[in-house]
Amino acid sequence: MAGVDAPPGGCIRYIGIAAFMIFFVVMYVWQNVEVMKAKMEYRKGVAVEKQLVRDNDRLRYELEKYRRGERVDEYARMKGMRPVTPDDFDVVSIRKKSK
Repeated sequence: MAGVDAPPGGCIRYIGIAAFMIFFVVMYVWQNVEVMKAKMEYRKGVAVEKQLVRDNDRLRYELEKYRRGERVDEYARMKGMRPVTPDDFDVVSIRKKSK
């Protein structure tokens, strides 16, 4: 170049600084993307946990509902069953013969 004295390695220094800045920006964006992915997975996990807790509570309620005696009697009546009375049994008496 005519009349311009460029310092040795000056252009390379600017390229190195630019590459470092680009690397820094890429790493920063990558880290933020990974953090956001982890946060989304965490939120999905919390939502699944809440749904499982609700399902568990509902199942426990159903279980307790069927443990009540009134509910068992009502279910038996709906199926056509009736209470067992002494008239439902036949008594057979067997006497041993004496020798």
